Amino acid sequence: MNTADLVKKLANNWDITQRQARKYLDIIIQTFSDTLAAGNSFTLPGVGTFETTTRDERESYNPHYEQKMKLPPKRVVHFSPSAGLKEDVKQIEQDNE
Repeated sequence: MNTADLVKKLANNWDITQRQARKYLDIIIQTFSDTLAAGNSFTLPGVGTFETTTRDERESYNPHYEQKMKLPPKRVVHFSPSAGLKEDVKQIEQDNE
């Protein structure tokens, strides 16, 4: 599913235009981005929790220069799926076997 598919689905479910659905989706995504950028986490019931964590400084290998290099600490987004989502995915996997 891509953004256009999601917008169409939202528009049909909410009985609104696709332009309105896209505007609402953009607002939701921007709210999520702002929340994570502020260092806060958020939970979508039935989906999971999004939070930021800091990855420690680490050593990596650059094959082009054939040397080791240090990568600085970095903030990354981490997603933890809810138990319900895990169960849904597991059930789909079992149905496909």
